[in-house]
Amino acid sequence: MPVYPHIHLRGLGKRSIEFRAVGRGSNTQPAPVPHRGRHAKALRSQLKIVGDALADAIKDQKSAGVALKERGLAITATGRQNIDVRVGSLKLNSRGLQLLSLKQPGRGPNAAQVANFFVTKSQLESLNKALDKYEGYKPSDGDRPRRFNFFETVSTFKPATIEDLWTDEEERIPDDDEFVEWEVWIRRDAQELFKRYIKRLEIETTGNPVEFVDTAVFNILATSSDITTLIRSSAAIVELRGASSFVADYLDFDPEDRVAAASAFVTTVTAPTANGPITTILDTGVNYANPLVGVALRRQDCKSIDPSWITNDHSGHGTNMAGVALYGDLEEKVEAGLPVTLLTSLESIVIAAPQGEATVPGYDAIQRAVALLPDDQKSRVFCLAQTAPGDLSDGRQSTLSGVVDRLAWNGGERTRLICVAAGNAQGTLDKRYPTGPYDMRNADYRIESPGQAVNALTVGACTHRCSDDWVASAPTGDLCPSSRTSQLWDIHYAYKPDIVMEGGNHEVDGDDPLFTRPTKQSMLLTVGHNYPNRPFDWTGETSAATARAAGLATRLQAQYPEFRAETLRGLMVHSADWSSAMLARKQEVLNLTGSKAGSIDALLQCYGWGVPDEAHLFRSAGDALTLIAEDNLQPYKLNDGRLSLREMKYFKLPWPIDVLKGLNQEEVELRCTLSYFADPDPHGSSRSRWDRYPSHRMRFDMKRPGETDLEAQQRVNLLASEEDVEDLDDDQSGLGVVQSDIGWFLGDRKRRRGTIHHDIWTGKAYDLAERDGVSVYPVRGWWGDRKGMDFEDRTVGFSLIMSIRTKRTDVDLYAETTTKISTRNRVAAPTLIVT
Repeated sequence: MPVYPHIHLRGLGKRSIEFRAVGRGSNTQPAPVPHRGRHAKALRSQLKIVGDALADAIKDQKSAGVALKERGLAITATGRQNIDVRVGSLKLNSRGLQLLSLKQPGRGPNAAQVANFFVTKSQLESLNKALDKYEGYKPSDGDRPRRFNFFETVSTFKPATIEDLWTDEEERIPDDDEFVEWEVWIRRDAQELFKRYIKRLEIETTGNPVEFVDTAVFNILATSSDITTLIRSSAAIVELRGASSFVADYLDFDPEDRVAAASAFVTTVTAPTANGPITTILDTGVNYANPLVGVALRRQDCKSIDPSWITNDHSGHGTNMAGVALYGDLEEKVEAGLPVTLLTSLESIVIAAPQGEATVPGYDAIQRAVALLPDDQKSRVFCLAQTAPGDLSDGRQSTLSGVVDRLAWNGGERTRLICVAAGNAQGTLDKRYPTGPYDMRNADYRIESPGQAVNALTVGACTHRCSDDWVASAPTGDLCPSSRTSQLWDIHYAYKPDIVMEGGNHEVDGDDPLFTRPTKQSMLLTVGHNYPNRPFDWTGETSAATARAAGLATRLQAQYPEFRAETLRGLMVHSADWSSAMLARKQEVLNLTGSKAGSIDALLQCYGWGVPDEAHLFRSAGDALTLIAEDNLQPYKLNDGRLSLREMKYFKLPWPIDVLKGLNQEEVELRCTLSYFADPDPHGSSRSRWDRYPSHRMRFDMKRPGETDLEAQQRVNLLASEEDVEDLDDDQSGLGVVQSDIGWFLGDRKRRRGTIHHDIWTGKAYDLAERDGVSVYPVRGWWGDRKGMDFEDRTVGFSLIMSIRTKRTDVDLYAETTTKISTRNRVAAPTLIVT
């Protein structure tokens, strides 16, 4: 069967004349408070206590020189049991009451949401007046007064404490007298005020602050008493979290001395060209002196975020990752003895502090690293195989994951693909692991930060390394025994990991079968940093899997230089498949629970979408066609002083209709992937709300059998009209009978998570022939709340990837499709490279 380059299209989507989304959400009222009068009296008494505390705080702030308009107090509103606090449109930049953070309740029948606000004297007076109107309201009065639902859902008010403003895991709250590092979020416009206060209190900072849309983040060394003073006096603190930094999980085996083998192998390697894409290793450094990596890495391309740190690898982990990114499993290539032509180069930046040096906050480290890169317009794929174990691991966004998302977004221009590790389960000091937890597929070990970043490609580890010579912990094709999963996340912004790749296996301990351990025969051979004494080394787990994914994505960029980062990430997911062992895990959960949805969640939360198939990743074929449409749309417009959704795009696909109709009853597979990046807002009032963490969201919806193009658009756009389809090629006459949209693996509602939406449809070929249209449309995010910030003029990019696969080898889906594509839409096809 002949192979072809993927079909790459631009400008195919047709913009709608007008757009209004179908479905306007729910406006249900909260359960009414019994005895509203007594409830209002209790709230008024609590606000009196708040007022007394505010008066004391204002005196302190005045003596400290705080400007009048900045004087205020953080207060806490606790919701009624199992009823969300109705904060409405309140946010950190509100002119009135400012929402600092919104803490979701824990588990249990008495769980209560906590909302923290910043109030000034005048705002507290307004709150009391609104409470009077709430108390005196009668249904016969007509419309409910302002803040009615807010008071109806709040049970108590009080001045905020450390515990109230703490948005990290509760067990991480420092003890009262403990001198520790804190991550302090403040109002962005209060930075100078905050700096004055910490200088006054002689509090030391670590690293550089990071800024988000309304907030700035500082790491400081302080006691709980210091923090309490800052909360009360500075009027600047929005929320508090625990501090963390990058930690490399390093395997240190002593491989056989293979200097001769290394020297012989280097002679078979052809160096990459100077202008090819780059894998940027963000790690412990890379030893460019080892010719196995030096062939693709120049000395001047080795940098460090701290000029005093050495750049040629202080611990070995970074060199290991560089070797995996370049070669994959080096043992296979050394033993094959065949020539190797490298298509990609390397770049190294040290972000993890050497032993004995002060650590740098992870969010600061990665920002500094990216800032060191030259503006040379070269294509880069980033490998971040380090995690921050002290950060959140419950699925909520951390400062680090927020920075990763923002760096990937990059203002919407020249977006970046950042591959991050899911993290490894903790073993004993001698790297042994109990066999028991693996039976649950490491459900107890949650993916570590920044693996929850929605714009990143999060990589877990699987394994195919099994042998008759030793007893393997994991069966072939299953999860690497130490790979973390998102099964026990409290909130799922996205299905994570996105994919899994080879990370090695563990060997059952022959002396104690209750334990397993990674061994040389179960791990991957790679490049060593201790050259020339140890030119090779062993590595594995999610670090190696991440490096392998980054290297693969960089080679994909070498094959298709015109692809955006959104497309590279989309194709890595789009081309992935589950092994039989992974599908057996899904069936096992289904058998145990009887829940199809639960079994799908378990599959995706363990393995993501599986392992990328390189054949499908790099090329199309007669029986496997892939279309990539890169496009843009403007999510918002200014309408009567408010931001509303602006437009959608409709794609009339150059579908191989004749071939599909000829296949008739044959079963075929359709894959559809929508990949885009979003601008993140990770502060406390957004981090637990998927609808407010990203600047915008998108969805796709396919034309269904029996529908016209107009009807397909009207299902998602109330304002779609004949003008939106008047210049499409096919006949729009006849409405037909619209069938329900069955056959999808996830379906419309479940595939909406994150910023990469992937789904698989299976059905009859004649049915697929009529699915020749796709709508891509926007959904509101936090940009929609911010008029006056030019968001109505912002254009955002996305990639729509469509594949058709059939088991028949005597057809050519590709040939018919190419005849239907306008030359103005097609990007010139590159020559296929042997990868």
